[in-house]
Amino acid sequence: MMHLVNALTNKGYERGRTLFGAPYDFRYAPGPHASAVARNYLTDLKGLIEQAYTANDNQPVVLLSHSMGALWSLYFLNNQQMEWRQKFVAHFVTIAAPWGGTVEQMMTFASGNSVGVPFVDPLVVRKEQRSSESNLWLLPVSWVFGKHRPLVISSSGRSYTAADMKDFLHDITTPAGFAATTAAADLHQSCNHLVTAYESRVPHLTEKTSLRAPRVPVTLIYGHGVPTAEMLSYEEKSSSRSSSKLGFDCVPKIVQGDGDGTVNLCSLTAVIQEWGGTPGQILEVIALSNKSHRKILLDKESLEVIVNVILNTTTTTTTTTTTTAAPPPPTTTAAAAATTTPQQQDSVLMQS
Repeated sequence: MMHLVNALTNKGYERGRTLFGAPYDFRYAPGPHASAVARNYLTDLKGLIEQAYTANDNQPVVLLSHSMGALWSLYFLNNQQMEWRQKFVAHFVTIAAPWGGTVEQMMTFASGNSVGVPFVDPLVVRKEQRSSESNLWLLPVSWVFGKHRPLVISSSGRSYTAADMKDFLHDITTPAGFAATTAAADLHQSCNHLVTAYESRVPHLTEKTSLRAPRVPVTLIYGHGVPTAEMLSYEEKSSSRSSSKLGFDCVPKIVQGDGDGTVNLCSLTAVIQEWGGTPGQILEVIALSNKSHRKILLDKESLEVIVNVILNTTTTTTTTTTTTAAPPPPTTTAAAAATTTPQQQDSVLMQS
């Protein structure tokens, strides 16, 4: 986000006056059973937006969110009164949002994910990654990935679709699902917690109705054309030990598909048709070729696109960001694929 912040300050945004950050604790997720940390964050976010609005001559803000930040922001917006949204939010800009989850997240739960950090054994970080509620939120959902498409194949040959998530979470930590270790009992106990947490906290966040259009102007930006995990196979490992003994305690064979290297294309675009057909919803969609999930916030071309969206969204709006930093640019009245000349600088609130 630093590159985007710098790009915005170069256009006149000022940190703490027209440009704000709204970082969240990625270990938690919102919802009816949310922890105090998540509930307090949403309260603080609302207060920050209202503060930015007041401090900038009552101009509505631009809410800019990257990745999971977009899920947080959408949840937040859809839980506010329409009158409040229309008063305080001029434009919602989403970047690389995983609307329907990712196949990569199944690898995080099954065998851990070092996220590209060198010399880190994924198995070492797996237990911690399984403890984050928000990671459950990012598992693939069936209304996006389908109920019959295999996403993971186990060493025993069992395939798991997006509709088999409870079975998947159970099996990855059963004795047959991982190598025998002294931590087996702890892992099996964590499995019961995973299934319970998934059943009680995730469905209301990932149902199609939960991702309804926010009814404020939206610009949806995503990258594509980057190899992205589409299916994970824990079969046929070329190891001296049999794959059945390794279970999920190994790096899977990855079948690649399209996306941004982290989020699958079907997930990045999951809400477009629904939102585009929602009466009164203004929607602009920008697809950037060969831009990865992280590169989209670093690449000069991508940054120029994002900054222009913010600058052109304004006529009198304050910008606030959630889940990915967003600078305080001029207010814009966003219309699908249409732009207006900035009249005044809006505040931007960024989240990532």
